[in-house]
This record gives sequence, C-alpha cells and structure tokens, in this order.
Amino acid sequence: MSKNSNDASEQQNPNRRSKRFWKLTGVLILIAGLFVLLIPTWDSIAVESIRCKVVSASPNTNSGGSRGSASSAGVLVETSNCGTISVSQGVTFGNQKEIASSFEVGKDYEFDIGWFSRVFMKDLRNGIPSAHDYRLVR
Repeated sequence: MSKNSNDASEQQNPNRRSKRFWKLTGVLILIAGLFVLLIPTWDSIAVESIRCKVVSASPNTNSGGSRGSASSAGVLVETSNCGTISVSQGVTFGNQKEIASSFEVGKDYEFDIGWFSRVFMKDLRNGIPSAHDYRLVR
C-alpha cells in the first residue's frame, strides 16, 4: 500500500511544483513591473545637488519604446569628476543645441540628481544619471 501512495504523491508533486513555479514567476514579474513603473517617483525623492566640472556638452536624442518609436530631446554633459549626466528637463528639439552650447567648459555646475539616478544608474553598465535641474556655480 505504501508503494501505491508513493506513486500517487510523486504524480501530484510535479503539478504542485509547476503551479508553485508559475505563481512565483508571476509574483516576480509583477514586482519587476512595479519597480519599473515607480522609477520616475523614486528619481524625484531625495534629490541632492552634486558639484561637477563640465568638460563638454552635446545635444542628444533619447529613444525608447518599440524600435525607438518614442524619442525625446536631451543634452549629455560630460564632467571630469561626476561622469556623464543627462539633462532633459525643459529641453526640446528646438532648443537643445542652444542649451548644450550654454554650458561653459571648465566651469563648475551643480546638478540636482534624484535617488534612483544616484544609487542605481551609477552602477549600471551604461547607466547615465538624469539631472532635474542644473546651475552654474559662481
């Protein structure tokens, strides 16, 4: 009798394991989706100003979506002590060249950078932090 009960429990185990696997997978996908949806919120909390020396600034087009279908204007600012910083707040395709050329090479600027950009983006391989605002330090 014990042999038959073992066979029955072995047949139920793969189904239970499969159901548990798909439940866990679903929960992980939901958590990952929530994480991605909350990125703008996390980048708007705990904003800190960092002081960086500008090396260069150039217009940049950020693209996303399916095959780059959504694009936005931005400026990539190279700094000597903070790496590359993206500025997109208030930047349009019409004014991005003007904004890029307004950065003075060799001068210090303060960039307001949110928590997500400071903590996560710096550790990603091609991650570039986004500045909420910037100003020339006089």
